Amino acid sequence: MTKKRMMLFFGSFNPIHHGHIALAEYAVTHDLCDEVAMIISPQNPFKAQDTLAPEMDRYSMVEIACRNSLHSERISPSVIEFLLEKPSYTINTLRHLNENYGHAMQFSILMGSDLINQLPKWYCAEEIIANFDIFVYPRAGIEMQFSTPRTTFLADAPQYDYSSTAIREALQQGLDISAMVDAEVAKYIKEHKVWGSNNTTQTAKKIIS
Repeated sequence: MTKKRMMLFFGSFNPIHHGHIALAEYAVTHDLCDEVAMIISPQNPFKAQDTLAPEMDRYSMVEIACRNSLHSERISPSVIEFLLEKPSYTINTLRHLNENYGHAMQFSILMGSDLINQLPKWYCAEEIIANFDIFVYPRAGIEMQFSTPRTTFLADAPQYDYSSTAIREALQQGLDISAMVDAEVAKYIKEHKVWGSNNTTQTAKKIIS
């Protein structure tokens, strides 16, 4: 049986923006995988949590963006890290996926040039390096300084000159973010006041069943 090629795109997606979706679309369009799973990280050991929106708000926004993507049937959100032990070390997620779905899926990882430079510092990095194909997209001004024998650099992958941080800053200043995020995501942020007063530290409003 041929295994499904599942690419894992890890991120806080705080919020998800056009750049994230464009990269997932690129991976599908260029036949780097059969599907892309947008793995929403509840707690990144390397990131501060004070501006992190509630898990289910971020999930809802990723779900909207995936649904409106060019390959909506092949790009989808995943809550797997919401259910695993925290902090969310990538190797724990990879082990869980391999143990439970490895018989039917072959996993690869999509990350930016900034993240692969940090990879040697990750928990159990050697296991990740030895066992997974890694596809790296360029980040503006950040040269890839580390690679593995199974690394592919995507030199022509789309680049966007903004980040989730820039979007949150724009929201705090009352600026228009419509050029950076899906229209329905922008509507969700406004209606749910995702980065409104006292909302960045609130408990997730929905329960994972």
